[in-house]
Amino acid sequence: MERLSFSFARKPELAYISHLDMMRLLLRALRRSGLPIAYSQGYNPHPRLTLALPLPLGVTATEEYGEVYFSESVGPQIFLEKLHRQLPPALELTGVFNRKPELPALAAEVSAAQYRVFIETYINQGLFFQDLNSAIISLLDKEEILMERINKKKKVTYKNIRPYIFKANLKQEEKNMLELGLLLKAGSSGGVSPFFVIEQLQQAGSALKLAEDGLWLVHRQKLYKGPEEALQPLSEGM
Repeated sequence: MERLSFSFARKPELAYISHLDMMRLLLRALRRSGLPIAYSQGYNPHPRLTLALPLPLGVTATEEYGEVYFSESVGPQIFLEKLHRQLPPALELTGVFNRKPELPALAAEVSAAQYRVFIETYINQGLFFQDLNSAIISLLDKEEILMERINKKKKVTYKNIRPYIFKANLKQEEKNMLELGLLLKAGSSGGVSPFFVIEQLQQAGSALKLAEDGLWLVHRQKLYKGPEEALQPLSEGM
């Protein structure tokens, strides 16, 4: 049995496929490659392939991670060569690593995600920057930001996600383009979508309401593990 982890980038052409479709794409590519993927035990065996953190619909990415088990030894180089030939150009393998059997699942390690949100606007640039920056400051000053949730019994509950917003900052990228940086809690222990944060910001200022949703382009830059005060890249120690 061999365990490999791999990193990949998702380009704009694949931004609007769901997490389930991403898994199907990877599984079909693995089967076409002829690599000896391992299956789980039990009455309903399934391929032992997982991704560290699902990508939201519409989001591109630079450094995503997954892991896969093989029934025989494959090795990083053979994996890279064979799988690369079966993937579309918009899904680029960027690295492969042997992962020690005793390490936890990648999905269990993820604790934060870094996003870059590119905002294109043709209204008054100075007014838009000032309005968005004020909205960010106001958001970070809050002690409570409630997000509506519906449980399995269809009951509406509310979760305070303010502790999930670690950092938010704004800078001028180029003419008519701003970049909003977000560092957000993510993973199996809880998290918040960048789109929810964007929605909160858009509701905060008059100039922001003039910017259409389609002009906010979201890109996931990096995944992290560890506590907020000592975050490490997910790739650390692979």
